[in-house]
Amino acid sequence: MSRINISIPEEIIKKIDCYKEIIQISRSGFILNALENYFSEVERKILKDKTKDAYEGILKIRKTTAPLFKGWDSISEIRKLRDSRWAGDKK
Repeated sequence: MSRINISIPEEIIKKIDCYKEIIQISRSGFILNALENYFSEVERKILKDKTKDAYEGILKIRKTTAPLFKGWDSISEIRKLRDSRWAGDKK
């Protein structure tokens, strides 16, 4: 494990010391847990942003391709495909 030297304002140190006593953990352990929680939060935000970008991309593709399929009945096409497959099974 690496050692680092950081400066933390005294009021933050007081909060850390208060909470570390409550949960019975060392100051280093408390700070490590806080960092791990922060990393998890950042990862959630990154995933949320990627999901939003992907959804916006899907909407853009849908908007671009919608005119190409105007008047096309997908349900009818699926039924034709299904019926042709079943007709082949009966032979």
